[in-house]
Amino acid sequence: MTEEIEQKDIDNFLKIFGGHILFQTLYAAVEFDLFTKLSEHKKLDISKITKLLNIEKQPARILMLGLVSSGILQRDTEGFYSNTPAAEMALTTHSPRNVISYVKLQYHVMYKGMFHFVEALKTYKNVGLQEFPGNEPTLYQRLGHTPEIKQIFQDAMHELSIHANQDLANHLDLSSTRFLIDVGGGDGTNIIELARKFSHLQAAVFDLPTVCPITAKKINESGLGDRLSAIPGNCFEDNFPKGADCFLFSHFCTIWSEAKNKLLFRKAYEALPKGGKVVIFNMMQENDETGPLSTALGSPYFLTIATGEGMLYTWSEYEKWLSDSGFGEIKTFRLQQDHGAIIGTKL
Repeated sequence: MTEEIEQKDIDNFLKIFGGHILFQTLYAAVEFDLFTKLSEHKKLDISKITKLLNIEKQPARILMLGLVSSGILQRDTEGFYSNTPAAEMALTTHSPRNVISYVKLQYHVMYKGMFHFVEALKTYKNVGLQEFPGNEPTLYQRLGHTPEIKQIFQDAMHELSIHANQDLANHLDLSSTRFLIDVGGGDGTNIIELARKFSHLQAAVFDLPTVCPITAKKINESGLGDRLSAIPGNCFEDNFPKGADCFLFSHFCTIWSEAKNKLLFRKAYEALPKGGKVVIFNMMQENDETGPLSTALGSPYFLTIATGEGMLYTWSEYEKWLSDSGFGEIKTFRLQQDHGAIIGTKL
């Protein structure tokens, strides 16, 4: 038993130590669309793989070794390779739950910026932003200088929203909500999903003027333009739109500091009527600050690249900030994929 534990610990260390190599192996397989090819053929031997990828046998063996030893693919005793269930779900183009755009985001954004993590820790600044053109203070503002990366970013955020927000829609009761505003709601994926679930719901995205045309296009494509809209504005500088009885912060609070989140919650409280609600939806860090692993992987990005001030916060931090802002009847809900929802009511 001791030897098994020790070997497991060694393997875990090697995955961290060589994480950059394993990721590049994964990214290469995504670029070759290897997982989709394996899905279509069910299983392939090395000779078929070399032909499909148009590469030599030795490079193919190196690629497959990395994918099998890391557990992404499997190889049977006859030498045939196939997808694991996780690869089939997450890495094939025909899967509705694929995260291919997120893999590309890691390659084009995270790997470049995270090279500067040590300096970011020392300076408490998003110094990784220097890898991207422009002089704006956040990644989101600089994305406009590189349309290709901006599109990759939007696609990745769309994937994240689809996977997580279907679960939110199934657990969030908006039957008595008339008008919901999604603060920083991006392309509108959130409100589209919620509007399909609740046929009476009116909703709007409140986001920067540069984002709202993207939102409007997505809403128009959804066929829900009679109930959904985009409101341009800066959530920190402008008053919150009037008339809403629910404000949603979805994958948004992680971007900002404690002080800015408190400001947002106070502004939401002031704009809501009595009985109005605020909903926070994020991956949540446990209160003992030991995980889950997804929060440890996500937090360095907000420090080093995105804004230099955010992270994945704990449940108790959000609850306290809502309480300090005046909200009562604070309820928490654990959802899938390390996500959670926290709802506060203006009494």
